Amino acid sequence: MIKTYECMVLVKNQEVRKGWQACKQSVVDMLTKHRAEVLSARRWEERRLAYPIKGEQRATYLLIYFKSDHVVPNAIRRELEFSDKVLRHLVLQCEEVPADAFTPETAFDEARVGEDIPPPPPPAPPVVEPTPEMEIKS
Repeated sequence: MIKTYECMVLVKNQEVRKGWQACKQSVVDMLTKHRAEVLSARRWEERRLAYPIKGEQRATYLLIYFKSDHVVPNAIRRELEFSDKVLRHLVLQCEEVPADAFTPETAFDEARVGEDIPPPPPPAPPVVEPTPEMEIKS
């Protein structure tokens, strides 16, 4: 029985610096090797990890949607587990592929992957106009 799956893969940034397309293709090839039909594979984002994984502080997320027989995800999980490029992975069954999964990837500078880029400043607090009910009565 053919089912749809979602696979989130945390890829080592040193592999991404060598070339994103080649890195992404090697992960996709792991799925197609087990006869999975890849529907979408795109870079989600690069970010700092909550805790170190295999000594890495940052990773690039790769989100893949694929269709396969119900026994194939076990073989894919095993393949991803032994890959040197992959820090972590999660394969889940999903009902349908979201429409935004098919939007093209945004361009990014592979050479800057893993640099600590400061977060954007927080938004300014909203300005509250005083009303007569807000006045302090003494």
